[in-house]
Amino acid sequence: MTVVGEFDLIRDLLAKVNQPDGTGNDGQEGVWLGAGDDAAVLDTGRLVMSTDLTVEDVHFRRSWVTFAETGARAVTAAASDLAAMAATPVAVLISVAIAPLEARAVLSELGDGIKAALRELGAPLVGGDLSASPGPVFIDVTVVGAAEEPVTRSGAHPGDELWVTGVLGGSAGAVRAWWEGAEPSPDLRASFVQPKARIEEARWLADQVDVSAMIDLSDGLAGDARDLAAASGVRIVLDPRLVPVHPDLDGEDAWSLAMSGGEDYELCFVSPPDVTGRRSVEFQERFGIELTRVGHVEDGTGVEVLGEGDGLDGVSGGFDHFSSDRSC
Repeated sequence: MTVVGEFDLIRDLLAKVNQPDGTGNDGQEGVWLGAGDDAAVLDTGRLVMSTDLTVEDVHFRRSWVTFAETGARAVTAAASDLAAMAATPVAVLISVAIAPLEARAVLSELGDGIKAALRELGAPLVGGDLSASPGPVFIDVTVVGAAEEPVTRSGAHPGDELWVTGVLGGSAGAVRAWWEGAEPSPDLRASFVQPKARIEEARWLADQVDVSAMIDLSDGLAGDARDLAAASGVRIVLDPRLVPVHPDLDGEDAWSLAMSGGEDYELCFVSPPDVTGRRSVEFQERFGIELTRVGHVEDGTGVEVLGEGDGLDGVSGGFDHFSSDRSC
């Protein structure tokens, strides 16, 4: 098998994902200079930046998903952090480490997925890096967005209500099926391989609802709620019986998967009482997903899960790469 040069591979990837159709050229709003120089130059106001790492056999397995699906998922997972702050995507940088002998084939397939995700975001690929790796494939995605008033995790107040978008637990349900040697249902599989960064939904909520704090659900509702509570200096009370469980989940652990499974990439936010509920029907009609109240905010610290001890034990912890004994 022929080993292709690094710069040829980079040029091939850029040519694939940044087509001359307005999705990747210099001059796109917010981009003064795109890929091709030592660095990109952005021309925008207040920047919102985040990075997300995707590692083979930790975040995905070749026997479960294609590299095209992996490329799209890696970009979407990173962009979900922009959604959490109600930011508009401006640019994306991607670094990949891969074995030289398979670089051309894998990068081409990754590029298909990356291109689709960038088109969805409306943001160009403006840079990154490529390295040889003797081990698993690494994909590091950095996203840059803009927001005049970013929504943070630190604005929750006692008396606020806690809401989530969509349904939860689908991604974890797919992983559970794969681990058990089964094939997940098409909808569960789609939850894992085709998550959506709720960019437009977050911007609508920030504009139309008095959102005081927000986070994206990457590590599970219980764990991410704990992060939100810590940032705001409050106590969050969750009611698992209100949580919108993915309809394809069944069994005794359905609630646990919805509460702690992670990688749903839905939004979790707080707003004053009786505000979001009045706009929930409008939200569902506009975006095709529901808003569900799952708890409230009070004085104190940490997260309380109502009903623990009534068949709901073990749902209060979120996913943690360094404490989990099993990755994907």
